[in-house]
Amino acid sequence: MKEFKRVFPKTIPLLISYLLLGMGFGVLVRSVGRSTLVSLLMSFGIYAGAMQFAMVSLFAQHLAVLELVILAISINLRYLFYTISLLNPLANEPLWKKMLVTHFCSDETFSLYITAGEDGGMADADDMYHIGLLNCLYWMAGTLLGAVLGSVLPINVEGIDFMMTALFITAFIEQWKGTDHHFPALLGVGASVLAVLLFGRGSFLLPAMAVILIGNLYYRRKYVN
Repeated sequence: MKEFKRVFPKTIPLLISYLLLGMGFGVLVRSVGRSTLVSLLMSFGIYAGAMQFAMVSLFAQHLAVLELVILAISINLRYLFYTISLLNPLANEPLWKKMLVTHFCSDETFSLYITAGEDGGMADADDMYHIGLLNCLYWMAGTLLGAVLGSVLPINVEGIDFMMTALFITAFIEQWKGTDHHFPALLGVGASVLAVLLFGRGSFLLPAMAVILIGNLYYRRKYVN
């Protein structure tokens, strides 16, 4: 419990935002006729807000497994970049902790992983685990509350999915403020815009992610390490 008490103050902003976002997701799931159990299983098993919101719109479509796999990879490929940076901090930890810390590594949780340590640096493995677990519980609690409300109240769900866009913008700004290394952020924006212009809005994710991956690996190897 001491570990949770130590890291809890750092997670309070996410407690508020994850409860609200989770509520939005829970309401959306109920609005398409899925059960509260389904929403909770998605929030723990997938635990990726953008993918979860995208999945809600896919419930009415009949996509092949391969199409779903490609969609999931294209939306969640950014987590590869996050977990690469966790290899050294988690090197000596047991497998179960490595798996849970990386599973809990949402965009916002990753921001805490890399800033919640001493002097604003990388948190240690134990703090990462407790931060990640708390944030996952916040997300699931919000999902449960939203699903319950969505089942008893007639809620207009139009525009709820924009919540994720707003959260990404906030996370981008906070990460920009918290580091002197702005090249990865500029690369992400530049590669995404260029890929949209070259490949269109429906096909830009994979080429953009490939450019971002190669660029970040080169940058880390040449300038960070």
